[in-house]
Amino acid sequence: MKLKLLAALTSGLLATSAFAQTVVQDLDGYNRTTVYANGAVDRIVTDSLSARSYEAWIYFRESGSECTTGTIFDELTGQTYGSVKFGTAGPGAARVDTVHFNGGFSDEQVKRNRVLALNCQNIEGEQFKVYHKFSALPVITWDTNLVGVGEYKMPDCTGASSHCGGRGWYEQVSYTSSLHIDNKNEDTYCTATMNDGFTSRVFNGYDSTPLFHTNHYGLENAVYDYSGPAFRQVVTCHSPVGQIQRTQVWVVSGENDINLEVDYTVYK
Repeated sequence: MKLKLLAALTSGLLATSAFAQTVVQDLDGYNRTTVYANGAVDRIVTDSLSARSYEAWIYFRESGSECTTGTIFDELTGQTYGSVKFGTAGPGAARVDTVHFNGGFSDEQVKRNRVLALNCQNIEGEQFKVYHKFSALPVITWDTNLVGVGEYKMPDCTGASSHCGGRGWYEQVSYTSSLHIDNKNEDTYCTATMNDGFTSRVFNGYDSTPLFHTNHYGLENAVYDYSGPAFRQVVTCHSPVGQIQRTQVWVVSGENDINLEVDYTVYK
C-alpha cells in the first residue's frame, strides 16, 4: 500500500513539474525591444500608438506558440492597470502576434515605469510567464528667456496713419534656452518647431535629435528677425510609449515687457 501511495505521489509531482510555469524576466531594461534567451517568446517590441494606450509585437520562437492572457502593472507599486488583448499580425505572420491595452492611462500613470506580464506556452505545452518592461514618458525640464534687441518701435502717428495707436514691436529678439530631457529609454528622439517661417535651434543649434536617453541642450542669445507679438517654441519627444509635447509662448506686450505667458505639456 505504501509503495502504491508513493508511486501515485511521485507520478502527480512529475506531472505538475512538467507543466510548471517558467518565469522569463526582462533583462534589457526599458528600451523598445526585449530579447529573451529561452521560452516561447523570442522578443517583444513596444510600438504604442498613443501615450494613453499600449501596443506591442510578440515574436515567437517557433510556430504554434501563443500567449493567452496578460496584464499590465506598475513596476514600483505592483498596482494592476488591467488586462491586455491579443491579435494577429496578419496573413503569413504565423510567428507574430500583437498585444494591446486600451484601458486609458491617466496623466500620473504615463509618468511611471510599467510592466507587461504575459502567460504563454510553446507547441510542446511548456508554460512561461514572460515580462516586458516599458518606460514612463520623457521628462522635459526647460528654462528659457526672451529679450528685445535694439529699439522698441511704435506705429507712425504722423499724417493719416490707420495704425496709429497700435502695438509696438522689436525688429529682432534674442532667445536663450536651457533644455534637459530624460527620455527614460534609448529609443526616443525629439523635434522642435516654432513660429511659421522660422526654424527652431533649441537642440544645440538644430531642430531635431537622434535617438538618445538623457541629454542637455543649450542655446544662448540666438537672435531672430522676429517682430510679432507671440514667440512660440514647441518641443516634442517621440517615445515607443507615446509622445510628450511641451509648448512655450513668450508675449511681447511693450518695451522691456516680454513675458512667458503660455507653458503647458500634452501627452499624445
